[in-house]
Amino acid sequence: MAKKVGKSQRIQTVTLVDLTGGMNVAKSPEFLKQNECVNLENFEFDIEGDKLRTRRGLGSPLHTFDSPITYIYNDYEMNDFFIFLENKKIYRYEFGKAPQFIGTLNGDAKRPTCTKFGGNLLMASGGKLQKYNYQTVSEIAESPNADIVFTRSGRVVVSKSGQDLLIYSSIGDEEDWHENSNDDSARKDVNVGYKDGGDIVGVAELATDLLVFKNNGLIYTVQNEPSDWNIMQLGSKSDFISRHACTNLGKDVVFMSTTGLKSYATSLTYSNFEPKDIGEKCNPLIKRRVDNPFIFDLRRTKQLVISGDSGNTVYVYHYGLKAFSKWVFPHKITSICENRYHVLVSMNENDTSGSLYELRWDNHDDNKTTIHQEIKSGEIRDTHQMNVYRTYIDVMSDTAGSGDISINETVIHHTWTTEEQQKEFKSQIRSPKLQFKFETDSNIVFKFVSFDIVKENEALVSQGSSSSGRRNSGFGAKKRSSKHDDFLKGTGSSNRNPYG
Repeated sequence: MAKKVGKSQRIQTVTLVDLTGGMNVAKSPEFLKQNECVNLENFEFDIEGDKLRTRRGLGSPLHTFDSPITYIYNDYEMNDFFIFLENKKIYRYEFGKAPQFIGTLNGDAKRPTCTKFGGNLLMASGGKLQKYNYQTVSEIAESPNADIVFTRSGRVVVSKSGQDLLIYSSIGDEEDWHENSNDDSARKDVNVGYKDGGDIVGVAELATDLLVFKNNGLIYTVQNEPSDWNIMQLGSKSDFISRHACTNLGKDVVFMSTTGLKSYATSLTYSNFEPKDIGEKCNPLIKRRVDNPFIFDLRRTKQLVISGDSGNTVYVYHYGLKAFSKWVFPHKITSICENRYHVLVSMNENDTSGSLYELRWDNHDDNKTTIHQEIKSGEIRDTHQMNVYRTYIDVMSDTAGSGDISINETVIHHTWTTEEQQKEFKSQIRSPKLQFKFETDSNIVFKFVSFDIVKENEALVSQGSSSSGRRNSGFGAKKRSSKHDDFLKGTGSSNRNPYG
């Protein structure tokens, strides 16, 4: 029969350094991988070298409008932005200049969809198509009512929520919507999912196909062009929510569902299609509210910015690393848009106004609100008491600053200067469960925090073992001190602080 004869001690070093696994809230904290954490707030991975650093700030407003901003669109050809307000006003914005009022939307949709065709900007907000020719905004009287618009093979394509139709304009003319069965270049209509009981709620464009999402959960692919269409059902139960929460990511389509972030990979076999939960690690948080979602792709930094409710918290999927972080702002974020040089963000401080900001590295706050950062690790558990006796931190910063390291409920305050930004702390923190956290309001590049932990193990021998065998089993105080730092000498059973 075995019995306990003593305890051994060994040192384990826990290091928060490679966090390229990002946030993972789908698993219990004690089961996370070494490169994952429970919370990664207001950090982002630098596209060059995967450095973990304070996210870009918003700084001061570029302009404040008399109504909340609902959507920002970039005209890549002209390098202009278009700002859409809740009161239906439309502004053209050339970076660095005052916004220019150009007209009002004619539909009831809060967020329009836009496309460029023949040098003109086309806008769909629920009513007739509107066109901006860089002089005036006019209504295309012959067009169908639409809240979805895009271009395909020299035609303008529209659809409206509540219908089954995709409607193609005549070739090369966004104002010609007359039908003529004898003219292949005239308007063409296609019914997607005839009598399936659902209506079109979103369309995603791929290189050769269109993916059509319906409110009954069905997904169709529309292959080829008028009038050589081939329509196939890809899957069901997509739980698709909104045309504003759907985008292309390389060869894949990413969309928001009631269960979180999903994707459709074009390499999959079309039959028996099932969406993939690419947001699996953060979906428990993302899906809490999905009543007003959006997805924006910041291609130059390989980031998908995701929100389920257009609130002040967004989730950022760094798709180069397949890792999530979380950004928290002072007020509601409703739109994010980039061009070749700038990233614009709309933040609405209240229900009567909205402001336009630039997200950039030089901004170290959000309109005078500090950017609070937090890294929270997974949990380490043991059947015995563990002792955290040494903590080492290393950050990089252009300015003096401070931060707090938390070991369970114990907080260690760290201040640094521009010359000295590393420091070692010693402690005697004992617990069978450990969780670590680092917080700061200073702008930094995070390098690492490490913790040295003494863990105890019980040894078992057979009941017939001699006392001399126990003495030679390697668990005496003398043996412990020879294996560990001099710093641990004398801890023994008295738990005496080695620094006392």
